[in-house]
Formats: sequence, C-alpha cells, structure tokens
Amino acid sequence: MNLFEELDTLDPSSKVVPPRIETPTPHKIAVLILLKQYVKDKSNSLDTGIAMRPQARRMFCMLMFKLVQEADMPYHELHQLLTSRPYKLETLMLESFEKAMSEFCGTASIEALFDFAEMQNIDTLHHADLGVSQFSMVGVYVRRIAVVLQRFTFAEMMHMYRNICAYYERGIRALAIGPRKPVAGGVLHRSHSPPPPPTTTAGAGGDAVTQVKKEDPTEQPNLERNSLCKWAPKQAKFFINKQSDLLDHDESHALSPKQLERKVQEIIQDLPLNTTAYFLGYMNQLRLRDYYNALSALHRALDRSPVRLMSQEKGYQYFCINLAVLHATFGHRDEALAALRESIMLAQEHGDKRSLNLANTWYCLLRNELPLSYVQRSVADISDADGNLLQNYTLALHFAVKLGTVAGYQPLRLFDLLQHSDQLTNRNNLANHASEALALRSAVWCSYGRHELSALYAQLLLSVRDRFNSNGAAGNGSALASYALWLQLQGELRLARVLLQRAREQLPRQPGAECWMISQCHVIIQSGIYRCRWHDAFKACDQLHLLDASGAMQQRAAIYVAKREFYNARRLLDKLIARPELPFLLRMRVQVLLAYCTLADGRFSSEAVTLLLRVAEDMADSQMDYELALVDMVLAQVLLMLGMPQKAYQAIKRSMVDIHINGGLYERAKTDYVFVRCLLAISALEARQTLLLKSLDILERAAQSFKKLSAHAKVLDVYVFLAQRFNEFGERELRNKYASEFRRYFTQHPIPREYLGAP
Repeated sequence: MNLFEELDTLDPSSKVVPPRIETPTPHKIAVLILLKQYVKDKSNSLDTGIAMRPQARRMFCMLMFKLVQEADMPYHELHQLLTSRPYKLETLMLESFEKAMSEFCGTASIEALFDFAEMQNIDTLHHADLGVSQFSMVGVYVRRIAVVLQRFTFAEMMHMYRNICAYYERGIRALAIGPRKPVAGGVLHRSHSPPPPPTTTAGAGGDAVTQVKKEDPTEQPNLERNSLCKWAPKQAKFFINKQSDLLDHDESHALSPKQLERKVQEIIQDLPLNTTAYFLGYMNQLRLRDYYNALSALHRALDRSPVRLMSQEKGYQYFCINLAVLHATFGHRDEALAALRESIMLAQEHGDKRSLNLANTWYCLLRNELPLSYVQRSVADISDADGNLLQNYTLALHFAVKLGTVAGYQPLRLFDLLQHSDQLTNRNNLANHASEALALRSAVWCSYGRHELSALYAQLLLSVRDRFNSNGAAGNGSALASYALWLQLQGELRLARVLLQRAREQLPRQPGAECWMISQCHVIIQSGIYRCRWHDAFKACDQLHLLDASGAMQQRAAIYVAKREFYNARRLLDKLIARPELPFLLRMRVQVLLAYCTLADGRFSSEAVTLLLRVAEDMADSQMDYELALVDMVLAQVLLMLGMPQKAYQAIKRSMVDIHINGGLYERAKTDYVFVRCLLAISALEARQTLLLKSLDILERAAQSFKKLSAHAKVLDVYVFLAQRFNEFGERELRNKYASEFRRYFTQHPIPREYLGAP
C-alpha cells in the first residue's frame, strides 16, 4: 500500500468506500468452466440412464465449496487439486475440463468470453435437478460473477480475457516443467506457447533432473505471488476466521508462521482496509513471542479509520482490549488502563455490551477491584434474551471458580458456581465452554485431593473431544497435562511421557502450552527426587521458575528436604511464607515442608507439632481431605519420634483410607511403611515378631511400589528396616535374606549413605 492509500485510510473525512462486489478473477472463471462441465456430464448421465456415483457427486460438491470459500490459486495448483485425493475427478470429466480450458484460451478468442457471459449460458448452470440451485452458495457465487461480467465494457472484457489466457498459460507451463508433465488436452494453440521441456538421456537423467530442480521457474510463484490471483473480501474473512480459530484451539493444524505471515501480507495488499488481517498478524506474531511486531500489528489495526468503517466492522474495542492485555503482560499498567478506557468509550458509543463488560472486568482486575459479587448477582437474573452476555458470564464463573480454588474455598460453593455454568452452556449449546468446564472440574478435584475423580473427568474430556471440536483447545491441553501427572504419580512414566508428547504436538506454543510445560516440569522433578538425580530436578526447577515462580521455589525446597539439606530448604521456605499473595494450598504445603525440616537428624521440637496441628485445622475447614491425610502421616512420624506411638498409630490409621483412595504410588507405599512401624511400636515385645511376619506382605508391596517408581533410597530403607527387626528377633534366615536383597539392590543402584533414612 502506497503513501496516498495510507493517508486516505487514515482520513476520516474521505468518502472513498471499497466496492461491495469484487472484480472476477481468472480463477473464478476457471471454476465456472469446471462447474459447467460437471452440469454437462450430469445431464448426459441422466439422458443415457447411467447415473453418476454418489461418492463422485459428494466429493465434487465438497470441491466446489472449497474453491468458492478459499483463496484464488494458480492454474497448476488447481489442476493438482483436481488430480489428487480426496477431490480427484474422473478421467472423462478431467479431460473435458482441460479441453474446454484449452479451447477457451486457444482457438475461440474473445468471443468465447462474451458467449460465456451471456445470461442464457449462466442460467444453464442454475438447475436444481442437476444439483445447482440458484439460492445455494454456489448459485449466488455464479450469479455475482455473471452480474459483474454483464456490466463490463469491451475494453474491460478484453483485459479480462488476456488475464485468463495468461493465467492458463502460466499454469500449463508450470505443469509441463513440474512433476505432472502429461496433461490431457492441455495443448496450447497460441503463438506464445511455452518451449518444450529439455530432453535428457537415460545415463544423465539424474544430473538433468537435479539441474531442472535448481533452475525450476515454478518455484518462483511459491516465493513471489501470482499477480492474477486476488483475495475477495468474503474469502479473506473465511480464511481469517478459520486461522484465528485454529490458533485459539488447535494450533498444530494452523498454517506455519511463515506461510501465515505471507497470506496476511497478501490480504493486506489486496484489501488494505481490512482490519482483521492485522489482528491475525498480531496472533501470528504472538505465538512466536515477537511482541514488538505483535504490538505494531495491533497499532496498524487501530490505524484503520474507525470513524468511517465502524458501521461495517465493530472490532476496534476488542483490539483495544487485546492491546491492554499485551501491555499488562509486561507490567505497563498505565498504558493498559488507557487502552481499556478507550475500549470502554468505543463500546459505549456502539452499544456493544459484551465488550463493555469484558473491558470493565479487565479494568477491575488491573486495579485489584474484581466485583465477584456482581457476577454472582447477575447470573441469577440472566435470561435467553441476553445472548451477548452469556459467554462473558460463563467465563466470569470459570474465573471465580479458579480464584476460589486458589483461595481455599469450600468445594460446595465452587461446584455450585460450576452448576450455574453448566446450565448456561447446555441451554445455549456453548461447546467450547462445556469442555473448559470439564477441564476445570478436573483441576478443582485435583486441588482438593480427589485425584481419582480428577483423572476420571480428564479421561471423559479426552474421550469426547471430537464432539466438543476441541482437539487442541486449552481445556484439552489441561486435561492431558493433569492426566499425565496422575499417571506419573501412579508409576506409569512411559504413558505420562506419551501424553505430554501428544500435548506438545497439539499445543506447541504459549499460552496454550503452559499447562503441559508445567506438568512436564513436575514430572521431571518428582522423578529426579525419587531417583536422587538432583541435577535433573534442579534443571526442571529453573524451567518451572519461568512459568510459576512460587511453585518452583516450593519444589526446590522439596528437593533440598530430600537431599537432607535442611538449612537451604528452610531459607527458601521462609522467603516463600513471607509472601502475602501466596495461594492457600501452596501455603499449606510450605508449612508441611517446614515441619519436615524439624525432623532433620532426629531433632524435633514442639514447633513441628503446633505447625502441623494448625495446618490440619485449616485443611479441615477447607475440606481438603487428602492434604489433611498427608498432614496426619507427617504428624504420625513426628509423634513416633516423640515416643508417642499410640497417638502416632491413631494419626496414621486416620489417614490411610484417603491416601490409598486418592494418593499416588509413592504416598501409598510410604503410608504402609509408616503404618507397620507404628503398629510394631504400640504392640508388646513378645507380639512384635508375629505382627512383623503378618505385615511382611505390606512391606513387600511397599518395596515393589518404590521399585516401580525407581525410588531406590526408599527400597533400601525398607530392606534395612526388615533386616534390623529380624536381627532383633533372632530370625537369622530372614535377616540374611533381606540383607542380601539390600546388598544386591545397592550394587545395582548405588545410593550415597546420607540419602538413606530420609523422612
């Protein structure tokens, strides 16, 4: 776009209005010729009584929909589409089309275009019995082209015919040089025929082919655009909506960033007043994390004259909202608030209540004034007439559930909000929000320790993703990530890696990739803690810090606790507990790790018991039963060290049911190990040997669980405990058995001594 077009675009007083009916291109004339040949063949088949195959008719209809909706393509690409699956034409129809194109651009001269543009000829294409209704999409497409051709002058028709001939000749030349050399009926009868392809001998065939590939002029259209192919407004709108939806929900099926940028530039060149093309460029740059060009694309979208075009395109307030979100991402609070104020002003001027509510919500978020009570009050009064508010209220409910989960609200209140969300989505058929609600249920159950239910909802969402059309949606990615983490906790590391790889393929870039990236970091950290591979765990913590700083610090402290470096762990935990904005669940887990630090080298204090009792009270108020069970397990270890085995036994027995139902393999094995220790501690000396023999299966099961997780230090701890107890009871045979098991396993998996006997 030159300088004068740019100034005209920015001038609100300009009266230039883009034409509502675009000029037909050679590609559109070729599509009509193809449709004419189909009508002829179908008419002949009805006359002869030989019906066309239903599969062929269906695929031709799909081909016409594709050609009408998508952008113009060069003739050689159109020919390749017609000769390749799934739109491959039958041989007779393909030959008749090629012969018609050859005659149209060859011996018939310009009279063929005048004859083709006559209304009688056009009316033959509108035949409902032959599958082309004048009220269908293809019928309207044909009528629009016919109306424009009827208005053309002789000079315009002459120019149009020359463009058609040039379009056909370039395509035939590309086909002759390219891989598809034999073209039935594709013989040019004009004086400007392309030269024949060079002949090569059999011996030097490989070298000749290599030389042709190096000097192949047909690769230029891939780099330089064909000037005879233009974007129509409706084709550009269809392409932009399709690619925007793919970038939002299934990025793996969208065009590559380089190809998409080239298409965006073509649309801008053909339709300089199209604002949504700039926004698609913004989304494309955003997935590459090229924030400078993304901001420039948003500014260019806002530079299109909103005074003149607002009646046609009401998207400028949304551009302002996205600009505000981009500024807020980098902490530019003042710029973000200014963009939101402009969006609110535009939304009020044009009565767009949906964008007004969205802008107000972001405005309150940036000013820390989120009115959740207003959202709850509005949901009760919503009706079907408020169609433009349904999506905003549904998203607000989802956000309120997320906020309540982080703050530690009771699950009953959260699921009450989700029930309201389900009523809105089911009543108005909002499939994307229904899939997000399932993913949110899975996340809420996971936060409250119901991992079995969380995995069930994740599997449900993955099994019905085709119905929701959310193959790569953020909810689907969240379900894949949470289910992969649950499989890791169950010892299925290979299956977890498969799911994470699938999530990586579907959501390769941020922000959709954030869920599986966080899950992958947690999988690596847990595996590193189990196997005592501290370097891998610390490296994953560094990656997690870029996504979740507080969670990364908590995981790093957990690694230090496993390494028995309690001073470093306590230093990190003290920094973390001092943060006022720390989420409720993370704060509780930090306090549990602080209690673990008091178990260092057998030292204990009343601080650990007081801390654990306070955490248990908070967990009980929030109905986090699984986390409460984990606290009881740690409390049992502390009480066992304090010489209070009866209290320790009561605590571990109270936690076993919840841990065995919802816990991972590591927690279940550790609970069994602590339970046997407490059981032996409360029994009499003469009965301990019998109880140990009865509990041998439990300890063997715990050792096998630790082996499945490659938690080598814990396996050795179980063998040491069994060997020492049987040595005390004088059972030499069993003592030697487990001592040899310890020696054999230690030889295969050597673990430094300081990591044995960790809490």
